[in-house]
Amino acid sequence: EADYFNKNIDNMILDIPQAPSKGIPGNSILANVGSMYNKGIELALTGRPFTGKFSWTTTLNFASIKNKVTALVDNDKPIIGSTGGLESASITKVGYPIGSLYAVKTAGVNPENGRRIFINRDGKKVQYLHFGGANAWTYLDGTPAASVAGDAQVMGGAIPTWYGGFNNTFRYANFDAGLMFTFSGGNYIYNGSRAGLLDQRVWNNSTEVLNSWKTPGQVTNIPRAVFGDNVSNGSSFPIDANIEKGDFLRLQTATLGYTIPASVFKQIGVSSVRLYGQVNNAFLWTKYSGSDPEISSNGGSNLAPGVERNSIPQGRTVTFGLNVGF
Repeated sequence: EADYFNKNIDNMILDIPQAPSKGIPGNSILANVGSMYNKGIELALTGRPFTGKFSWTTTLNFASIKNKVTALVDNDKPIIGSTGGLESASITKVGYPIGSLYAVKTAGVNPENGRRIFINRDGKKVQYLHFGGANAWTYLDGTPAASVAGDAQVMGGAIPTWYGGFNNTFRYANFDAGLMFTFSGGNYIYNGSRAGLLDQRVWNNSTEVLNSWKTPGQVTNIPRAVFGDNVSNGSSFPIDANIEKGDFLRLQTATLGYTIPASVFKQIGVSSVRLYGQVNNAFLWTKYSGSDPEISSNGGSNLAPGVERNSIPQGRTVTFGLNVGF
């Protein structure tokens, strides 16, 4: 099966952030604020590569989607999505996917002094030193520079551009097994958990801080450790160093069962007995370093997806069961 879709959506219903001084619960209201489109393809293939005593039935489905905002109210003014936490790493802007990631560009760590290097809105390199006073923000030659806190740019879409599943059922004699995989990718995630674990405000740190800059000439991606510094690693405002690809492959369900021959319990009126074991969320392959590429700290937010901050990952469960038919 193959399908193509192209859906234009007008008068989108979105959460519009409001000033806290208005006293509106949640600091947002729902409004019809513009239009966007979704277009892509959906493919599905089902087959039985093996039949007989050993059988294998398989289903593969795949979908691709391209999302783009085409109009907003107030002369297409972008909407900055709030995470409700320390980061506001999302933007809805005409010409980009809804809820795209929004962060300040960086250029690594200056090997001469260990300062984080940022890229300002003019494309110039600016370095930062916590407690540096008038010299906190400087160009690489040491001359004073303005803060880059307001120089965020669109970094990439938070909505997966492709996803699907791969489901398999195997049977041999009285044994049966099932493997269901899910996959997704083409999107980016803001790893706010990483920002917090590199924060220097007497918080828990990850072992990454052991790679922080210590001596002139050292090449590393972790700035020098300065007590109280919550800017260099992205806790004060989002930086692209904490944006990661969200591609993954997950073994969602793995099942193994055995059906006892009907003749064993025929005399007591039992028609079937099946023993089984099942593992949910059995395996996850991803390069995303956070807790789970499918978890968002903002739940089902339509303006701030793909932002993860101290989120609880999906659990792995093991189940054993008995099915009895009369």
